[in-house]
Amino acid sequence: MKTLVCLLSVFWIAQASIAAEPQRPNVLFIIADDASMHFGEAYHCDWVRTPNIDRLAKHGLVFENVYTPTSKCAPSRSAILTGRYPWQLEEAANHQPYFPAKYKAFTEALSERNIHCGGVGKRWGPGDAKLADGSPRDFGMKTVGLNPSAKQSSNPGAGLAAFLEERPAERPFFYWFGSSNPHRPYLLDSGIAAGKKLSDIDRVPAYWPDNETIRRDMLDYAMEVEAFDAQVGSLLVALDASGLSNNTLVIVTSDHGMPFPRVKGHTFEDAHHIPFIASWQDGIVRPGRRVADFINFIDLAPTFLELFGIDGQAGGMSPISGHSFTDLLRDEPGTQRLFVIFGRERNDVLARPGSAHGLGYPVRAIRQGNLLFVRNFEPDRWPCGNPELGLKDTDDSPTKRLIEECGDGNPYWQHAFGKRPAEQLFDLSDDPDCITNLASEAKYSKKVAAMNTTLVAELRRQNDPRLVDNGAVFDEYLSPRAILDANKPSRRLEK
Repeated sequence: MKTLVCLLSVFWIAQASIAAEPQRPNVLFIIADDASMHFGEAYHCDWVRTPNIDRLAKHGLVFENVYTPTSKCAPSRSAILTGRYPWQLEEAANHQPYFPAKYKAFTEALSERNIHCGGVGKRWGPGDAKLADGSPRDFGMKTVGLNPSAKQSSNPGAGLAAFLEERPAERPFFYWFGSSNPHRPYLLDSGIAAGKKLSDIDRVPAYWPDNETIRRDMLDYAMEVEAFDAQVGSLLVALDASGLSNNTLVIVTSDHGMPFPRVKGHTFEDAHHIPFIASWQDGIVRPGRRVADFINFIDLAPTFLELFGIDGQAGGMSPISGHSFTDLLRDEPGTQRLFVIFGRERNDVLARPGSAHGLGYPVRAIRQGNLLFVRNFEPDRWPCGNPELGLKDTDDSPTKRLIEECGDGNPYWQHAFGKRPAEQLFDLSDDPDCITNLASEAKYSKKVAAMNTTLVAELRRQNDPRLVDNGAVFDEYLSPRAILDANKPSRRLEK
């Protein structure tokens, strides 16, 4: 009898322990390719319709101050995967790089700990990522269903459904859907053909001329964002059909700003400030909130690891620089987020020592309160590459061609492609488009000094090579695309 009582006691203690453990969620991570703050109603944008994203926003959280640490695809996604700033990732700070095998991704840590991980579409890249043995690297995300190299259809939910069919019972999942929208190229005048009007656009940024060409290009971009929203809808249908939606954290975001001059690839507000929606019926406290705290993409990895109860560093990841924001999901007191830091290194893959393209354009910046302070380390270099070679660090578009035709004496050309001073300061409350540089004004001198001090201290703590006299290393790193183009000099650079 005593033996039976003891056994029952052990059983009930075990059951109580299991009940006390928080249930691990699933995660559906949906990321656009080159979308700015234009997710429909969620961000008060009337000229882009995103009903599926808006539905998530109404039942979840709208984050108002999320930033990518760099505004190009490959280095931005490197930061997501590792929880580290690009300049802490060696070659991976550059665009179209070789991804160092020694930096482990959070998705690999999840997969090793029995989380059912998968993904389709653009996860990391463009560039070359291999494991230490030279084999191709999928970052721990198994592909099921759709061909990841193809432009995704309007029905990516079929791939998610196939992935969930393979999920072992009771195992949590992480699924990454990387859309190719709204990346260029666009179908010219697709927005007009769909019934959109030039007058639908409430405001053209001050760094572009406000004319028909620009507005038509913006409407074509809107069509691609709406195509992305349709993909979100397809994924949500598949998730609902699985019966797993209640305990699934769904995140919808973008890797960086829109593929237009002075946005993608640059270090201004519109390049780094990205839309970010989170919805999770069983986990988010007080849904419907708008969250104003600063979040950086390096905060994603530690957040996902915490939700799945995994110690990334113990699992072989390099020390993570980001901080989990699960406190914001649960509406609890947590980390003070007073500023965000971002920047860039080499974006033009043909830029390298001794080439006509010159070298990369290193920048670091800090957003604190309503102020943005930008430090350009090499102000004598061209931010978008040598103008005589076609300004390779700007995607081809009607907007780019129009501004190029303005000539280098035009203010719009200068905003998009011109050289910049070593220091820039912008007051976003009055100047959201970062037009007026306040850094040289006497009344801002103390603020410039204080923000620069904070920025430098943080970068030194991160061992940023730009602050430890080894910044030139970023220009020396090889690029697989640069090697390819060196053998095919007539080939046009693909963004």
